[in-house]
Amino acid sequence: MKREKDTWSYVNIWYLIIPLAYVTFLFVTPIFKMIYMSFFEFQGVGKALGAFTWHNYTRFLMDPYYWKVLGLTVGLSFLSAVICVVMGYPVAYHLCRVNAKAKHILTALSILPLWVPITVRLFGLMSLVETGTLLAVEMGLVYCGLPYMIMILTGPIGNVNRSVEEASYVCGAGFWTTFFRITFPLTIPGLVSGFMLVFALNTAAFVVPVILGNGKIITMTTLIQQQATYIYDWGFAAAISVIFLIVSMIISNSGKLYDLWQARKTARSEKLLRAAMRGEGEDV
Repeated sequence: MKREKDTWSYVNIWYLIIPLAYVTFLFVTPIFKMIYMSFFEFQGVGKALGAFTWHNYTRFLMDPYYWKVLGLTVGLSFLSAVICVVMGYPVAYHLCRVNAKAKHILTALSILPLWVPITVRLFGLMSLVETGTLLAVEMGLVYCGLPYMIMILTGPIGNVNRSVEEASYVCGAGFWTTFFRITFPLTIPGLVSGFMLVFALNTAAFVVPVILGNGKIITMTTLIQQQATYIYDWGFAAAISVIFLIVSMIISNSGKLYDLWQARKTARSEKLLRAAMRGEGEDV
């Protein structure tokens, strides 16, 4: 038994070490190298870095053009996430309210776009919209993010106990009253998670603005690609990447503010309930 336990402990350690080494080598190390490169003058491919400088950051922060690109990227991603919520919630709600056979069919249809390579999907979309416009890029972002939103929302909506909704109907509430007073509030945490996921995916979208933007719509990802591959200013490209990374992390983690607000609200409600129960006990 002791030998078997030691063997499994050894195996379990490797189960942890191998993924960590993989993530460190392919994710953590390149990020630190990118951050390091952003503080130095880039002398050319294969050459040593130049002197330490803040110019890469001040160049971005002092130029209104780059702020417009950042604002456009965040705005397109935010709007696409909102549209995905509006379009995906009714679909996810219907998926959770149909029988099992219909649910399997509708679920397959919902994730069907993910079975096709994104480039094929976008080239097909090019025949329906005029490329090089904000509308085309926005439609592409929604098209790519909607299946993820639907799949995420089916979990929270499906976890809502039907007996709670039926109790609301018994008490005289209609469908819309039950939905806005019971169903929707219970699914808000899942909705926030889906919104943040789609927003994060769309901020990092590269193929969509390249194909549907047709070189006329510049986002942060295409700007980084231009600086790195065409202008060969890797230091400035690294600085843009660091700034974009910080902004994306701040916005993507802003959903935790809702969690904190919800936790405080729950704690306050529990405190009031305990106070009311103590008051009733003293009256008795």
